[in-house]
Amino acid sequence: MSQPTDWEALARYLAGESSHVEAAQIEARLNAQPADKALMDSLAEVTARMAAGAPSDLDVEGALTRVKGRRSAVDARPLKLESSVARPRFAWRVPLSAIAAVAVFAIGVAGFLSLRDRPTQPIGPSASRMVATGVGMIDSLRLADGTRVILGPGSSVNIAANYGVERRDLAVSGDAYFDVVHDASKPFTVHAPGVTIQDIGTRFTVRTDAGDGVAVAVSQGSVSLQGVNKSGHAVVLRPGERGTVLPNGQAVSRRGTNEDMAWMRGRLVFREAPISEVAASLKRWYGLELKVTDESLASRHLTATFSGEPPERVLEVIRLVLGAQIEQRGDTVFVRPAKGSSPLK
Repeated sequence: MSQPTDWEALARYLAGESSHVEAAQIEARLNAQPADKALMDSLAEVTARMAAGAPSDLDVEGALTRVKGRRSAVDARPLKLESSVARPRFAWRVPLSAIAAVAVFAIGVAGFLSLRDRPTQPIGPSASRMVATGVGMIDSLRLADGTRVILGPGSSVNIAANYGVERRDLAVSGDAYFDVVHDASKPFTVHAPGVTIQDIGTRFTVRTDAGDGVAVAVSQGSVSLQGVNKSGHAVVLRPGERGTVLPNGQAVSRRGTNEDMAWMRGRLVFREAPISEVAASLKRWYGLELKVTDESLASRHLTATFSGEPPERVLEVIRLVLGAQIEQRGDTVFVRPAKGSSPLK
Protein backbone atom coordinates (compact mmCIF):
# COMPACT_ATOMS: atom_id res chain seq x y z
CA MET A 1 0.00 0.00 0.00
CA SER A 2 1.13 3.56 -0.71
CA GLN A 3 0.03 4.70 2.74
CA PRO A 4 1.58 3.49 6.03
CA THR A 5 -0.01 0.20 7.06
CA ASP A 6 -1.62 -0.23 10.48
CA TRP A 7 -1.08 -3.97 11.00
CA GLU A 8 -3.16 -4.17 14.15
CA ALA A 9 -6.10 -2.53 12.36
CA LEU A 10 -5.79 -5.15 9.60
CA ALA A 11 -5.61 -7.87 12.25
CA ARG A 12 -8.80 -6.57 13.86
CA TYR A 13 -10.44 -6.56 10.42
CA LEU A 14 -9.39 -10.16 9.72
CA ALA A 15 -10.64 -11.28 13.14
CA GLY A 16 -13.95 -9.45 12.66
CA GLU A 17 -13.23 -7.07 15.56
CA SER A 18 -13.18 -3.76 13.63
CA SER A 19 -15.74 -1.07 14.32
CA HIS A 20 -18.18 -0.32 11.51
CA VAL A 21 -16.25 2.86 10.67
CA GLU A 22 -12.83 1.18 10.68
CA ALA A 23 -14.09 -1.77 8.60
CA ALA A 24 -15.58 0.62 6.03
CA GLN A 25 -12.31 2.55 5.79
CA ILE A 26 -10.27 -0.62 5.30
CA GLU A 27 -12.69 -2.00 2.70
CA ALA A 28 -12.62 1.29 0.76
CA ARG A 29 -8.84 1.23 0.79
CA LEU A 30 -8.70 -2.39 -0.36
CA ASN A 31 -11.25 -1.80 -3.11
CA ALA A 32 -8.98 0.94 -4.45
CA GLN A 33 -6.04 -1.50 -4.60
CA PRO A 34 -7.17 -4.76 -6.34
CA ALA A 35 -3.83 -6.51 -5.79
CA ASP A 36 -3.88 -5.70 -2.07
CA LYS A 37 -7.51 -6.81 -1.82
CA ALA A 38 -6.69 -10.14 -3.47
CA LEU A 39 -3.83 -10.68 -1.03
CA MET A 40 -6.05 -9.83 1.94
CA ASP A 41 -8.75 -12.24 0.72
CA SER A 42 -6.13 -14.99 0.44
CA LEU A 43 -4.81 -14.25 3.93
CA ALA A 44 -8.36 -14.27 5.31
CA GLU A 45 -8.98 -17.71 3.81
CA VAL A 46 -5.70 -19.09 5.13
CA THR A 47 -6.24 -17.76 8.65
CA ALA A 48 -9.79 -19.12 8.66
CA ARG A 49 -8.45 -22.57 7.84
CA MET A 50 -5.76 -22.15 10.51
CA ALA A 51 -8.48 -21.28 13.01
CA ALA A 52 -10.35 -24.45 12.07
CA GLY A 53 -7.39 -26.51 13.27
CA ALA A 54 -6.53 -24.40 16.31
CA PRO A 55 -6.30 -26.39 19.57
CA SER A 56 -8.87 -25.55 22.24
CA ASP A 57 -6.17 -24.57 24.74
CA LEU A 58 -4.38 -22.14 22.39
CA ASP A 59 -3.02 -19.18 24.40
CA VAL A 60 -3.65 -16.44 21.84
CA GLU A 61 -2.82 -13.49 24.09
CA GLY A 62 0.40 -15.11 25.29
CA ALA A 63 1.46 -15.90 21.72
CA LEU A 64 0.75 -12.34 20.62
CA THR A 65 2.78 -10.93 23.52
CA ARG A 66 5.74 -13.13 22.56
CA VAL A 67 5.48 -12.10 18.89
CA LYS A 68 5.46 -8.40 19.81
CA GLY A 69 8.42 -8.96 22.12
CA ARG A 70 10.47 -10.61 19.38
CA ARG A 71 9.59 -7.83 16.93
CA SER A 72 11.04 -5.18 19.24
CA ALA A 73 14.02 -7.17 20.55
CA VAL A 74 17.32 -5.44 19.82
CA ASP A 75 19.16 -8.73 19.33
CA ALA A 76 16.63 -10.15 16.89
CA ARG A 77 18.31 -11.84 13.93
CA PRO A 78 16.79 -12.09 10.44
CA LEU A 79 15.53 -15.50 9.34
CA LYS A 80 17.49 -16.84 6.35
CA LEU A 81 15.52 -19.00 3.93
CA GLU A 82 17.32 -21.23 1.46
CA SER A 83 15.37 -22.33 -1.59
CA SER A 84 16.04 -22.97 -5.26
CA VAL A 85 12.48 -21.92 -6.15
CA ALA A 86 11.90 -18.30 -7.07
CA ARG A 87 9.63 -16.61 -4.55
CA PRO A 88 6.60 -14.61 -5.74
CA ARG A 89 6.59 -10.87 -5.17
CA PHE A 90 3.53 -9.33 -3.53
CA ALA A 91 2.09 -5.84 -3.61
CA TRP A 92 2.52 -5.56 0.16
CA ARG A 93 6.03 -5.51 1.57
CA VAL A 94 5.13 -7.45 4.71
CA PRO A 95 7.67 -8.26 7.46
CA LEU A 96 7.49 -11.89 8.55
CA SER A 97 6.80 -10.82 12.13
CA ALA A 98 3.85 -8.69 11.01
CA ILE A 99 2.30 -11.63 9.14
CA ALA A 100 2.67 -13.72 12.29
CA ALA A 101 0.96 -11.05 14.37
CA VAL A 102 -1.94 -10.82 11.91
CA ALA A 103 -2.32 -14.61 11.88
CA VAL A 104 -2.36 -14.78 15.69
CA PHE A 105 -5.08 -12.15 15.83
CA ALA A 106 -7.18 -14.03 13.28
CA ILE A 107 -6.84 -17.34 15.11
CA GLY A 108 -8.18 -15.64 18.25
CA VAL A 109 -11.72 -15.71 16.87
CA ALA A 110 -11.81 -19.44 17.66
CA GLY A 111 -12.15 -18.53 21.34
CA PHE A 112 -15.83 -17.63 21.13
CA LEU A 113 -16.74 -20.12 18.40
CA SER A 114 -15.74 -23.28 20.35
CA LEU A 115 -14.17 -24.63 17.17
CA ARG A 116 -13.23 -28.31 16.93
CA ASP A 117 -11.50 -30.56 14.38
CA ARG A 118 -11.55 -34.27 13.53
CA PRO A 119 -8.40 -34.99 11.53
CA THR A 120 -7.60 -38.47 12.82
CA GLN A 121 -10.67 -40.46 11.78
CA PRO A 122 -11.77 -39.60 8.22
CA ILE A 123 -15.38 -40.44 7.45
CA GLY A 124 -15.41 -43.51 5.24
CA PRO A 125 -17.81 -44.96 2.64
CA SER A 126 -20.20 -47.03 4.78
CA ALA A 127 -23.73 -46.06 5.74
CA SER A 128 -24.95 -42.49 5.31
CA ARG A 129 -23.96 -40.14 8.08
CA MET A 130 -24.94 -36.66 9.18
CA VAL A 131 -22.66 -34.20 10.99
CA ALA A 132 -24.24 -31.10 12.52
CA THR A 133 -23.08 -28.10 14.55
CA GLY A 134 -24.80 -26.51 17.51
CA VAL A 135 -25.80 -22.88 18.01
CA GLY A 136 -22.82 -20.53 17.61
CA MET A 137 -20.35 -23.33 16.81
CA ILE A 138 -18.10 -23.99 13.83
CA ASP A 139 -16.88 -27.53 13.21
CA SER A 140 -14.68 -29.25 10.64
CA LEU A 141 -14.26 -32.75 9.31
CA ARG A 142 -12.24 -34.57 6.70
CA LEU A 143 -13.84 -37.08 4.34
CA ALA A 144 -12.25 -40.36 3.26
CA ASP A 145 -11.00 -38.82 -0.01
CA GLY A 146 -9.21 -36.03 1.86
CA THR A 147 -11.85 -33.38 1.14
CA ARG A 148 -12.13 -30.87 3.99
CA VAL A 149 -15.52 -29.56 5.16
CA ILE A 150 -16.04 -26.65 7.57
CA LEU A 151 -19.56 -26.14 8.90
CA GLY A 152 -20.93 -22.83 10.19
CA PRO A 153 -23.19 -22.46 13.24
CA GLY A 154 -26.42 -24.46 13.21
CA SER A 155 -25.46 -26.19 9.97
CA SER A 156 -25.31 -29.80 8.83
CA VAL A 157 -23.91 -32.04 6.13
CA ASN A 158 -25.44 -35.41 5.22
CA ILE A 159 -22.91 -37.74 3.59
CA ALA A 160 -24.46 -40.30 1.26
CA ALA A 161 -23.92 -44.03 1.78
CA ASN A 162 -21.00 -45.48 -0.20
CA TYR A 163 -19.45 -42.04 -0.52
CA GLY A 164 -16.39 -42.28 -2.74
CA VAL A 165 -17.18 -45.68 -4.26
CA GLU A 166 -18.63 -44.44 -7.55
CA ARG A 167 -19.78 -40.92 -6.69
CA ARG A 168 -19.24 -38.40 -3.93
CA ASP A 169 -22.62 -36.98 -2.94
CA LEU A 170 -23.64 -35.03 0.13
CA ALA A 171 -26.38 -32.61 1.17
CA VAL A 172 -25.86 -29.42 3.14
CA SER A 173 -27.99 -27.07 5.23
CA GLY A 174 -26.76 -23.74 6.59
CA ASP A 175 -23.20 -22.52 5.93
CA ALA A 176 -20.47 -24.84 4.65
CA TYR A 177 -16.99 -24.48 3.13
CA PHE A 178 -15.52 -27.22 0.92
CA ASP A 179 -11.86 -27.76 0.07
CA VAL A 180 -12.34 -30.53 -2.48
CA VAL A 181 -9.82 -33.13 -3.58
CA HIS A 182 -10.64 -33.37 -7.26
CA ASP A 183 -11.32 -36.73 -8.91
CA ALA A 184 -12.84 -36.54 -12.39
CA SER A 185 -13.88 -40.22 -12.25
CA LYS A 186 -15.95 -39.65 -9.09
CA PRO A 187 -17.85 -36.35 -9.29
CA PHE A 188 -18.18 -34.37 -6.06
CA THR A 189 -21.74 -33.09 -5.84
CA VAL A 190 -23.39 -30.96 -3.17
CA HIS A 191 -27.18 -30.97 -2.90
CA ALA A 192 -28.98 -28.01 -1.32
CA PRO A 193 -32.68 -27.05 -1.43
CA GLY A 194 -33.53 -26.70 -5.11
CA VAL A 195 -29.87 -26.62 -6.19
CA THR A 196 -27.16 -29.00 -7.40
CA ILE A 197 -23.51 -27.92 -7.14
CA GLN A 198 -20.81 -29.99 -8.85
CA ASP A 199 -17.10 -29.54 -8.26
CA ILE A 200 -14.64 -28.98 -11.07
CA GLY A 201 -11.68 -28.94 -8.64
CA THR A 202 -12.20 -26.11 -6.19
CA ARG A 203 -12.75 -24.43 -2.85
CA PHE A 204 -16.16 -22.90 -2.31
CA THR A 205 -18.83 -22.01 0.24
CA VAL A 206 -22.54 -22.80 0.24
CA ARG A 207 -25.21 -20.90 2.14
CA THR A 208 -28.72 -22.32 2.06
CA ASP A 209 -30.58 -19.49 3.82
CA ALA A 210 -29.27 -16.44 1.97
CA GLY A 211 -31.81 -13.76 1.16
CA ASP A 212 -31.67 -14.56 -2.57
CA GLY A 213 -31.87 -18.34 -2.09
CA VAL A 214 -28.99 -20.79 -2.01
CA ALA A 215 -25.73 -18.88 -2.55
CA VAL A 216 -22.46 -20.42 -3.76
CA ALA A 217 -19.17 -18.47 -3.62
CA VAL A 218 -15.98 -19.80 -5.22
CA SER A 219 -12.50 -18.94 -3.89
CA GLN A 220 -10.47 -21.35 -6.05
CA GLY A 221 -11.12 -23.53 -9.09
CA SER A 222 -14.69 -23.64 -10.42
CA VAL A 223 -18.08 -25.26 -9.82
CA SER A 224 -21.13 -25.96 -11.92
CA LEU A 225 -24.39 -24.61 -10.45
CA GLN A 226 -27.85 -25.65 -11.62
CA GLY A 227 -31.42 -25.82 -10.31
CA VAL A 228 -32.63 -29.34 -9.55
CA ASN A 229 -35.51 -29.01 -12.00
CA LYS A 230 -32.91 -28.30 -14.72
CA SER A 231 -35.27 -25.79 -16.34
CA GLY A 232 -32.34 -23.41 -16.83
CA HIS A 233 -28.80 -23.87 -18.04
CA ALA A 234 -26.05 -24.60 -15.55
CA VAL A 235 -23.63 -21.77 -14.88
CA VAL A 236 -19.93 -22.27 -14.20
CA LEU A 237 -18.64 -20.17 -11.31
CA ARG A 238 -14.98 -19.20 -11.14
CA PRO A 239 -12.84 -17.62 -8.40
CA GLY A 240 -14.39 -14.46 -6.98
CA GLU A 241 -17.87 -15.22 -8.35
CA ARG A 242 -21.10 -15.79 -6.42
CA GLY A 243 -23.98 -17.75 -7.90
CA THR A 244 -27.65 -18.22 -7.01
CA VAL A 245 -30.62 -20.00 -8.57
CA LEU A 246 -33.70 -17.87 -9.30
CA PRO A 247 -37.23 -19.13 -8.51
CA ASN A 248 -37.65 -20.07 -12.20
CA GLY A 249 -34.67 -22.43 -11.93
CA GLN A 250 -32.21 -20.22 -13.82
CA ALA A 251 -28.72 -20.08 -12.31
CA VAL A 252 -27.07 -16.64 -12.35
CA SER A 253 -23.68 -15.34 -11.28
CA ARG A 254 -22.21 -12.04 -10.16
CA ARG A 255 -19.05 -10.76 -8.55
CA GLY A 256 -18.67 -11.99 -4.98
CA THR A 257 -17.16 -10.21 -1.97
CA ASN A 258 -14.93 -11.21 0.92
CA GLU A 259 -18.09 -11.19 3.03
CA ASP A 260 -19.14 -14.50 1.50
CA MET A 261 -16.64 -16.22 3.80
CA ALA A 262 -16.93 -13.81 6.73
CA TRP A 263 -18.63 -16.46 8.87
CA MET A 264 -15.38 -18.47 8.86
CA ARG A 265 -13.79 -15.55 10.74
CA GLY A 266 -16.64 -15.34 13.25
CA ARG A 267 -18.36 -12.40 11.51
CA LEU A 268 -22.09 -12.25 10.90
CA VAL A 269 -22.52 -9.86 7.96
CA PHE A 270 -25.79 -8.51 6.57
CA ARG A 271 -25.83 -6.32 3.45
CA GLU A 272 -29.37 -5.23 2.61
CA ALA A 273 -30.47 -8.62 3.94
CA PRO A 274 -34.20 -9.37 4.13
CA ILE A 275 -35.58 -10.03 7.60
CA SER A 276 -36.12 -13.70 6.70
CA GLU A 277 -32.35 -14.08 6.24
CA VAL A 278 -31.66 -12.22 9.50
CA ALA A 279 -34.08 -14.50 11.35
CA ALA A 280 -32.45 -17.66 9.95
CA SER A 281 -28.98 -16.44 10.95
CA LEU A 282 -30.02 -15.45 14.48
CA LYS A 283 -31.44 -18.92 14.99
CA ARG A 284 -28.20 -20.59 13.93
CA TRP A 285 -25.79 -18.19 15.65
CA TYR A 286 -27.70 -17.34 18.84
CA GLY A 287 -30.54 -19.86 19.13
CA LEU A 288 -33.12 -17.06 18.91
CA GLU A 289 -36.44 -17.37 17.08
CA LEU A 290 -37.29 -14.00 15.50
CA LYS A 291 -41.01 -13.41 15.04
CA VAL A 292 -42.05 -10.44 12.86
CA THR A 293 -45.79 -10.35 12.22
CA ASP A 294 -46.07 -6.76 10.99
CA GLU A 295 -45.92 -6.68 7.18
CA SER A 296 -44.16 -3.29 7.03
CA LEU A 297 -41.36 -4.56 9.28
CA ALA A 298 -41.13 -7.95 7.59
CA SER A 299 -40.44 -6.26 4.25
CA ARG A 300 -37.50 -4.23 5.61
CA HIS A 301 -33.80 -4.98 5.01
CA LEU A 302 -30.87 -4.85 7.41
CA THR A 303 -27.26 -3.79 6.89
CA ALA A 304 -25.03 -4.57 9.88
CA THR A 305 -21.94 -6.53 10.92
CA PHE A 306 -21.58 -8.45 14.18
CA SER A 307 -18.40 -10.01 15.55
CA GLY A 308 -19.25 -12.04 18.62
CA GLU A 309 -21.50 -9.42 20.24
CA PRO A 310 -23.91 -10.73 22.89
CA PRO A 311 -27.48 -11.34 21.72
CA GLU A 312 -28.73 -8.31 23.67
CA ARG A 313 -26.49 -6.03 21.60
CA VAL A 314 -27.56 -7.67 18.33
CA LEU A 315 -31.24 -7.25 19.17
CA GLU A 316 -30.67 -3.62 20.15
CA VAL A 317 -29.09 -2.89 16.76
CA ILE A 318 -32.02 -4.55 15.00
CA ARG A 319 -34.45 -2.52 17.11
CA LEU A 320 -32.73 0.76 16.25
CA VAL A 321 -32.40 0.02 12.52
CA LEU A 322 -36.02 -1.06 12.16
CA GLY A 323 -37.39 1.58 14.53
CA ALA A 324 -39.22 -1.26 16.24
CA GLN A 325 -40.14 -2.59 19.65
CA ILE A 326 -38.41 -5.77 20.86
CA GLU A 327 -39.93 -8.20 23.33
CA GLN A 328 -38.07 -11.38 24.27
CA ARG A 329 -39.75 -14.37 25.86
CA GLY A 330 -37.18 -17.09 26.44
CA ASP A 331 -35.63 -17.89 23.06
CA THR A 332 -38.45 -16.23 21.11
CA VAL A 333 -38.09 -12.58 20.12
CA PHE A 334 -41.13 -10.61 18.97
CA VAL A 335 -40.51 -7.59 16.74
CA ARG A 336 -43.37 -5.12 16.61
CA PRO A 337 -43.80 -1.51 15.46
CA ALA A 338 -42.76 0.94 18.17
CA LYS A 339 -45.70 2.56 19.92
CA GLY A 340 -46.49 5.97 18.53
CA SER A 341 -44.01 5.70 15.66
CA SER A 342 -43.56 4.03 12.31
CA PRO A 343 -40.51 2.07 11.05
CA LEU A 344 -37.60 4.14 9.76
CA LYS A 345 -37.62 4.78 6.02
